[in-house]
Amino acid sequence: MTWALVALPWIVLALLAVLLLTLLCYWPLRLDVSLRARGTPDGGWVVAGGLSLPVTSLALVWGRGLSPQLSLLVFGRKLSWNPRWGQRLAAPVPKRMKAASRRAWKRVDPLSLGLKLLEERRHLRLRYLVVDLAYGFRDPLLTGRLVAALSVLSVVLPAAVELRQAPRWDFEDGWDVTVDGRAVMKPWLMLLDVAAYVVRQMGSRPAPHSPPLAAEGPTEVR
Repeated sequence: MTWALVALPWIVLALLAVLLLTLLCYWPLRLDVSLRARGTPDGGWVVAGGLSLPVTSLALVWGRGLSPQLSLLVFGRKLSWNPRWGQRLAAPVPKRMKAASRRAWKRVDPLSLGLKLLEERRHLRLRYLVVDLAYGFRDPLLTGRLVAALSVLSVVLPAAVELRQAPRWDFEDGWDVTVDGRAVMKPWLMLLDVAAYVVRQMGSRPAPHSPPLAAEGPTEVR
């Protein structure tokens, strides 16, 4: 009985961990998206926006003449980017690893993988997406054509998507875009489904023939 008393807390902790992972997989997460963009008559433009999950958010600021700036926040604290991480990501990949990755992805049909990604919409539900457009051009005919095209597009969009436009007739090139949206998703189920599909595809299709890698360094022929 001693071993049972010692193992009981570990068994309870393991069951709680499995239960917690199961809840995390099936618990939906709320994804909020916000974007603001503006273009000026002199050709300048600026984009600012971000997306947020319950504990993580990502912000982007980019403009003409400015390098894009990304900010990642976890629990409200901004994470700093270490330059050594970029050096590690830019390090050359060994030839054998490249060849193995190439052989693995050749066993996956890209068309069927794309259809599988579209099927993952069952784990992603769009609550709303509101797009506000304000624009105008020097050529009023171009402005009118864009008004007509967007009016037709707004009719065929899903009910959760709302497209609102405010054309300007001031004969100046300029535009303003505002995007606000919210979706409910189950990312872990999406990743598990896609990963399981890729593994099944790799196991069902034969591996493509690949020539052997050339030996490194010069070889001497006698």
